[in-house]
Amino acid sequence: TLAADAVVVGVGITPNTSLASDAGLDVDDGVLVDASLRTSDPDIVAAGDVANAHHPFYGHRLRVEHWANALNQPAVAAATMLGHPVPFTNLPYFFTDQYDLGMEYVGSAPRDARVVVRGDTGKREFIAFWLDADNHVLAGMNVNVWDVTDTVKQLISSGRPVDPDRLADPSVPLDGVVSENA
Repeated sequence: TLAADAVVVGVGITPNTSLASDAGLDVDDGVLVDASLRTSDPDIVAAGDVANAHHPFYGHRLRVEHWANALNQPAVAAATMLGHPVPFTNLPYFFTDQYDLGMEYVGSAPRDARVVVRGDTGKREFIAFWLDADNHVLAGMNVNVWDVTDTVKQLISSGRPVDPDRLADPSVPLDGVVSENA
């Protein structure tokens, strides 16, 4: 049992991989693709919700079910088809507005990641950060705190460890939370 003030449930669907499977492509929770969205057949690419892609930053596969991913992956798929493969490096991104609650989430974190909260959860104005064991930011979610998503993306992308105490302190600017021991 886990106590919570609110619970959000997102219900999705299972990706339809029958066409890919019938074509002999590798599938597992989507169509398996490399970082450049190439399937197990190098002449076929896959993009969007169905693509289970190796993510170069995280070093493992991610299948992102959000329109932002489906909007951004086709340019990488097209470059790959034209013989100029580039990796799809966008961090996963989701957002939602539910009545008076607005949320943006960027990144990807395992269940055992440490969570550091900055702000006031009681007022429903905070940022939650997911850190690995070495204090690298893996993901962040802002709740009713605006204009911070780009900074959160920079904290993740930098790969630099942060000071968790400074990260939790709203009086410290977000660009000042990188650990001085980094």
